[in-house]
Amino acid sequence: MRHHLFLTACCVAVLAGPVLAQTTEHQTTVVEKKPGGTTAGAVAGAATGAVVAGPVGAVVGGVVGATVGHTVAPPREVRTYITSQDVPPITYGHAVVVGETVDGDVVWRDAPDYPRYQWAYLDGRRVVVDAKTHRVLEVY
Repeated sequence: MRHHLFLTACCVAVLAGPVLAQTTEHQTTVVEKKPGGTTAGAVAGAATGAVVAGPVGAVVGGVVGATVGHTVAPPREVRTYITSQDVPPITYGHAVVVGETVDGDVVWRDAPDYPRYQWAYLDGRRVVVDAKTHRVLEVY
């Protein structure tokens, strides 16, 4: 009886080996520098969409990434100007989230030569928004 039980266990192990030793494929996307602009947003969005939802996800991710990439990343000159200004902070007291709109009585300052951007020094952080929508684009 023990001999049959041992043979049965060996057969199960031999037959189950290929099932347990399955290989899986992994796809990794590496972004070496912070994406910015329409092209970089489209590429990053397409790569992420492809990983999550395959070919259809790549198309949707590319479109969404292009849209987000186009609305983000103010030029370096804007950051340099904003971070060099010595202004008193405004007490805001609410969460500031990139992509969300800042509501309330905030006095926005212009970025010279870049009318698309405005900024404010809220609760110790310099916040850059789209001048028309006040959607947060960057926080320094």
